[in-house]
Amino acid sequence: MECDVAGGNYDPFWVGFPCVDIHRCISPDILHQLYQGVLKHLIGWVQEVMGEDELDARIRCLPPACGVRHFKDGISKLAQVSGTERKHIARILLSCLVGKIDSEGIKACRSLLSFIHLAQYSSHDEETLRYLQEELDNWHNYRSYFIRKDIREDFNIPKFHSLLHYIESIRWLGTTDNYNTEMFERLHIDFAKEGWKASNKRDHFPQMVKWLSRQEKIASYDFYRSWLDESESNDAGRQLILAKYPAESKKSLAQILISHAAPGFLAHLKLFLNAFLPLGRRVPDQLALAGTLPFTQLDVWHRYKFSPSNLFDDDLDGIHETVKAIPVSRRSHIPRFDTLIVMVGDDAQSTALDGTSSQAESNLPPTHDCYSERFS
Repeated sequence: MECDVAGGNYDPFWVGFPCVDIHRCISPDILHQLYQGVLKHLIGWVQEVMGEDELDARIRCLPPACGVRHFKDGISKLAQVSGTERKHIARILLSCLVGKIDSEGIKACRSLLSFIHLAQYSSHDEETLRYLQEELDNWHNYRSYFIRKDIREDFNIPKFHSLLHYIESIRWLGTTDNYNTEMFERLHIDFAKEGWKASNKRDHFPQMVKWLSRQEKIASYDFYRSWLDESESNDAGRQLILAKYPAESKKSLAQILISHAAPGFLAHLKLFLNAFLPLGRRVPDQLALAGTLPFTQLDVWHRYKFSPSNLFDDDLDGIHETVKAIPVSRRSHIPRFDTLIVMVGDDAQSTALDGTSSQAESNLPPTHDCYSERFS
């Protein structure tokens, strides 16, 4: 029976090809190798070490935050976990291990999580590839923790072996966003499922082709219009979306300072308004801070939506994030103030902190609740 097992062919077709390097024919795959492979194994090992119930309890205790899914029932009961769900788990996993797993185990987990994030960079140089190699070396140095805990006897897992070829593949083929299957799986929805839904389910192929052709023409026209309107605003696609009416109308400045725990709000508000004055009417920051405001009340919104920059600089997913700054009230006894990191310089990257600033330091409208200093 061993001869009939899948993968039991020891005379593959490429043996006689003198210039074939089979390792270069298999490109890395972030979705299936890292998230649905390496991370899936890592989560299972962690659950065995600290227990599923303990990990679920810690995940449930995490406060809700912008950009991170809140697993109110934990993760052990999830069925058919998608790649998006594993990405959210990867963001919170390390914080749930402190105090229950030895430092060596935490270092092993951190190295794999860092490797997964570094492998997704949309641009690489020798320095970032060195970071990848360092994290891979750290994993090999600390992975024996899981053997000592009797979780594993070895790490002869094909998807873990594939990590050894990532750096070479990036040098050979470019960054991993060029060949990540996640993009094609997402396009399958647009090119197949949506086209099928638009047909009458009879003789559907010509109808799907015509539907796709029309979609491409509309997309081309939209691109042309956006090119014409580019001079108006470079951030047209990143605009904020607010509710029609504020959550709190005409709230006094004194109440804002207390309920939102934002003692520096007035200072930031004065500097913000001073920056909008014509150059001839602006005053030094010290004079602006010493001055008084011509109003004593503001309309306050507790949340807004925006479209964050995608790691791969595309809008395939149409992601919209909701930022919340909700003080204590009769309806909510637990306040929530999300943390934002805003790009303010050309050297900023969506995967690093260089060239970024807290939202409290950026020029966002002061009438937004989210301008509170709690957003740091």
